[in-house]
Amino acid sequence: MINLNLIYRLNVENDIIKIDDSLVSNLKHIFSGCRINFLLGSGFSANILGILDNNEVVFEALRVYNEEDLTEKEKIKILTAYMYWDYFYSCFYPISEKMSEEDLDNYFEFAKTIYTILSEKSNPALDKQANIFTTNYDPVIEIIFDNSNCICNDGFEGRISPMFSTDNYSKTYLRHAVVSNRKAEIPSVNLLKLHGSVTWKKNIISKKITYQQYENVLKDFYEEYHKLFDSGLLNCIKTHFVSSTTSNIDSKIKDILGSNILDGEIANITEYESMLKKYNNTFLIVNPTKEKFHDTLLNKNYYELLRIFSNELEKENSLLVVEGFSFRDEHIVDLTKRSMLNPSLKLLIFCYLEKEISDYEKIFKNSKNHNITYICLDGKPLTIKEFNEILGHIHI
Repeated sequence: MINLNLIYRLNVENDIIKIDDSLVSNLKHIFSGCRINFLLGSGFSANILGILDNNEVVFEALRVYNEEDLTEKEKIKILTAYMYWDYFYSCFYPISEKMSEEDLDNYFEFAKTIYTILSEKSNPALDKQANIFTTNYDPVIEIIFDNSNCICNDGFEGRISPMFSTDNYSKTYLRHAVVSNRKAEIPSVNLLKLHGSVTWKKNIISKKITYQQYENVLKDFYEEYHKLFDSGLLNCIKTHFVSSTTSNIDSKIKDILGSNILDGEIANITEYESMLKKYNNTFLIVNPTKEKFHDTLLNKNYYELLRIFSNELEKENSLLVVEGFSFRDEHIVDLTKRSMLNPSLKLLIFCYLEKEISDYEKIFKNSKNHNITYICLDGKPLTIKEFNEILGHIHI
């Protein structure tokens, strides 16, 4: 039996993680006997892409800031444009340049590990399939599984103009042996991108999500607008918003509005408005504000994907492996906490830093299900490299 609410603080010596037999035994037990689900957040891709940090506070405050003066309203739009440009430039644009094999080396290892774990599943009642739920917009997971033996079902179907539908996740994959006529299941993962993706585009005719080649889209958006944003002003704005909290953010915005640093940009207000409109039309993603949706199509698919997430966690003997996710999305938090009513659900949470354990414990403190295992490193961050190393012990 698995102990309740286990915490493993692993030591690292000479870049080698000391993993005891108890942890290995627990990992093998839950992975072999459970339906495997991953929940991956921005920390999963943090080695190659930027993360939002606490800028969600700034985005939301700018969205709801109440200002009646026309000039001040224009400054709010300019501030909003600058923050979204920084978000694009830090978290989106690098995707067009950082998807080489060298950049993704540790991620390819993750795909290989998942394939091995699924291949070794011997319980006939469980499919050789895992679900990967992610709030990331990037195509890292698609790329790494394209280069592995494991099939990745991203919800798209079609050759010339692939269309997205959640119905496409109800599939398993079999290999038919020509000589013996036997059928064997092929290991596969379902990739469910809860917050949308840079590969998603709205098809105006069909009103469905279609696939777009993200590299040119990102580069074209950059080329069209990068001259509009002054790097010195951007750094000044970012510095001003450092350590912003819900209690002080309004005063920080008021300080900028009362200064003259944005006065020279008001003449370009039409261009800033154009950029924000183009951003919303180009990227079918969930924005980091409480008013998440700028498109009803995205709204519909977001809740369909969340429904699948909830249904999977409510199945008997389900496992949710959490990596790089802070549980800031209230919808995902609520569904996870509600799913904890399932007594057979197990959570395996990999913590980037040991201090994050207390944050997770506060989130789940009222849960009646205490089948939660926390894994962290003693005095060292747990990155994708260490994540792979730990998972690798499951099939040793």
